[in-house]
Amino acid sequence: MNSRLQFLLESLRKLLRRNAISRVKKVLKKSRNEDVASVMRYLDESQRHQVFDLLASDQDRSETLAELDENLFIEIISARPIEHMSQIIALMSVDDQTNLLSHLPEDLKLEILSLLKPEDMAELQEMLDYDRETAAGIMSTEFFSLNEDSTCAEAIIALQDAADVEMAFYIYVVDLQEKLTGVVSLRALLMNPPQTPLNQIKTQDTIFVTQDQDQEEVAKLAARYNLLALPVVDEKNKLLGIVTIDDVIDVIREEATEDILKMAGANETAYEDSSAWSNFRTRAPWLFATWMGGLAASILIGLYEHQLQKQVALAAFIPIVLGMGGNVGSQTATIIVRGLATGHVEYGLGAKYLVRELTIGGMLGIFYGVLLAIYSALRYQNDQALALALTVGLSIWASMFTAAIVGASTPLFFHRLKIDPAIATGPLVTTAVDVLGILVYFLFAQWFMGI
Repeated sequence: MNSRLQFLLESLRKLLRRNAISRVKKVLKKSRNEDVASVMRYLDESQRHQVFDLLASDQDRSETLAELDENLFIEIISARPIEHMSQIIALMSVDDQTNLLSHLPEDLKLEILSLLKPEDMAELQEMLDYDRETAAGIMSTEFFSLNEDSTCAEAIIALQDAADVEMAFYIYVVDLQEKLTGVVSLRALLMNPPQTPLNQIKTQDTIFVTQDQDQEEVAKLAARYNLLALPVVDEKNKLLGIVTIDDVIDVIREEATEDILKMAGANETAYEDSSAWSNFRTRAPWLFATWMGGLAASILIGLYEHQLQKQVALAAFIPIVLGMGGNVGSQTATIIVRGLATGHVEYGLGAKYLVRELTIGGMLGIFYGVLLAIYSALRYQNDQALALALTVGLSIWASMFTAAIVGASTPLFFHRLKIDPAIATGPLVTTAVDVLGILVYFLFAQWFMGI
């Protein structure tokens, strides 16, 4: 947390312990609702409920609730009269309402929906029907659009009167059928003569997304073209809404968190108040791959037990051979997965990055292989010192090079099959690298040491 949030958190904790309610209210009144939501996650449950109830108005509660993490807003809503909470939720924008209600338990969601006003229900119900991970699922229906025959002067007047539009980054130009025909920036609006028709200054090559486009693709487009908002259209090119920059940032954070957790064989429930049994069921299948890999490695070691008995020094280098290979595999897989997620590894560039990572893995393998060979020759000065040095040196190189192949190719293979490449890292890559590393190590031992 930055210093402002740290100060707010410490102040709230201190005042709540003293039961200084009036001073808590003053602190909350001077604070941004976004900051209050940020520090609430660090308060205990009782303190969170106190802070929420002591906010100055239902509007403040609405804005704070919209910024809370999923498990926290469920906790807040579940502990209060549903009639009051439905009034607070009704004050939110439609996209915030959709986000919140889509994460609530079904019975609680239906109860809140039944208490909302009929005029608020139609648009909200339509939004709830969209897939939450698509452009339509995260869009805002509060956008500013004008007919293409409108002038700059008329657009400025209309903007001044549009109090219900939350974020007017652009003016979306539409025809009589509400189909998107272009976009006008606020700068272009102000820099042109008042009587200039929007049709003359609109951007013809409009960047837009379709309603069923994945939210990750939406975020990539917004980042690539440095847009503050992206228009969402249906199959007939009718303008439905916009995805704003704040939602894009949320998507990027959500997708990055999801990828990182998948790499570790976990999911978003790791940060929620889910049961230990639920987390166990999530992680156990992925760790089973590691367990099987370890079992396979132990079987391989058992097959070469006679080699270890004849040359005990071989056992001393097993951890470093496996460890270096495992690290290279994880590094390479992480780089490729993140590259696929951010768009750096796409459009046929997978082969280029595969070759690049193999080159790096080979170079690292040579460097550390030479170092380990020198150490081995100095440490074990006997009649098989040279053979042992060659064995461990080439094993390190082969293990790291093989790890680079596995770490780079596995995510690319999963991506080609339209499977999330994030699941290719962690247990899968580590297991494959360990088994291959053991096999290569003992094969080199057999060739060079004759045992």
